[in-house]
Order: sequence, then structure tokens, then C-alpha cells
Amino acid sequence: MNFSELLKQFESQKQQQSADGLELLMLTKKLYISNEISLQNYKELVREINLSYGHAIPSL
Repeated sequence: MNFSELLKQFESQKQQQSADGLELLMLTKKLYISNEISLQNYKELVREINLSYGHAIPSL
């Protein structure tokens, strides 16, 4: 899954666009916990979200 696919999935689930990166981080975490994305994919998405929304990048 890439960043644009994550945005599309969020929009289809919530019927709205993401207001901030925290909502996307929550969805990404949910996808990882439910084994829908790999650890590597999770890390890449978290990094992309943080860069796009100006959050500090946590060390993983």
C-alpha cells in the first residue's frame, strides 16, 4: 500500500478527507495491527505521513 492508496482508503471509510496526519496514523496503525500491511510498509507510511503533515518522525 502506498500513501495515495492510504488516503483513498481513509476517504472511503470516513466519507471525508483527512484533516490531519493523526487520523492517517491511526488508520495505518489499525492496518498494521490487523495484519493488512507489513512492518516495512507501516514504517514507510508513517514516515510519509510525518513528512507530509510536518510531524516529527518517531524512531521506530
